Amino acid sequence: MKKLFAAGLFALTAGAFPAMADITVKLPSDAGIKSLEYNYTTIPALASAKSRAERGTVSDSVAVKDNTAVIPVGNDNGGYSFQIKTGEKSYIPMYALPGDNVIIEISALEPLDYKASGSQLADDMNAVDEIEAPFVEQISAISKSENPDRQKMQEIYGDFMEAIKEFIEENPTSTASSMAIMYLSGDDFVNAYNRLGERAKTSAVYPLVSRQYERVQQSLEKERKLKELSSGNVDAPGFSLKDLDGKMVSLSDFKGKWVILDFWGSWCPWCIKGFPELKEAYNNYKGELEIIGIDCREDENAWRKGVEKYELPWVNVYNPETTTVLDDYAVSGFPTKAIINPEGKIANITVGHDPAFFDKLKELMGK
Repeated sequence: MKKLFAAGLFALTAGAFPAMADITVKLPSDAGIKSLEYNYTTIPALASAKSRAERGTVSDSVAVKDNTAVIPVGNDNGGYSFQIKTGEKSYIPMYALPGDNVIIEISALEPLDYKASGSQLADDMNAVDEIEAPFVEQISAISKSENPDRQKMQEIYGDFMEAIKEFIEENPTSTASSMAIMYLSGDDFVNAYNRLGERAKTSAVYPLVSRQYERVQQSLEKERKLKELSSGNVDAPGFSLKDLDGKMVSLSDFKGKWVILDFWGSWCPWCIKGFPELKEAYNNYKGELEIIGIDCREDENAWRKGVEKYELPWVNVYNPETTTVLDDYAVSGFPTKAIINPEGKIANITVGHDPAFFDKLKELMGK
């Protein structure tokens, strides 16, 4: 079993607790591993946590004897989500309930190939792996070529998504469908979610499915709002935020000028990558254009240091988490840049570092 597509699905944590059952990992005879690292968290914590810290992340390791390692499973009835490290960048994701005695037999470490058995959750994961395997093989073969065809790889990934949707449609009551659906996103996820039968919802991982549903709905709402905001007919939502001197700065202060709102953070490498082009635009359109850098998701001290470090010459304001500015502008990623025309309407919103943003700015300003 090889995992290429599951990397974002199993955010996990780890630790030691009273063993009620275990996960037995059987390694190849030539593995040369003396101890096996792993992470875990309870499924309820993973489903409800609003931050990584709230997941209760702990790490631990167990000794390997005779090419076998035994990882304890605790007694939380909500179950556990494990990440078992098998290499520098490889791991085995595994769910387990109290009383489960799971066996993971690893036939190869590079590339990782394994089989799990001994529980319903392991069977459900295997069912999804069987869908995934042929697509992984195709992707792997292309990636090893001298000039990988990335478009073809993307097409194969799309075929994999179609296979997942088909599986759920044909097996709406299977608990494996609650495992498979976590590969989907957007409308595909919502449509599949609405097909799930009551038995599928009895899976121990269903709380994670419910949490993902909430997030997908929020994301779709932001997409809808972003499209509406970018129509060219919407007045830019107003705000008042403090600048470096503690003075309140309002968007209305700049009516009559073109304005770029740059939602950024010093923690965001793609935000920083765009600064040279942003500075060039600021100089090219001086007198007609103002830029307001709106710092997000960091403390005030880090913001001040970031403005100084990157020598940002425009208006800089700090956006505390208590404001609604990010929701008002449907900010879903960083950087996000919004162009406001002299009449105070939103002319464009671009998410991510995209050089085409500056072509759009040139087009809108007629220069």
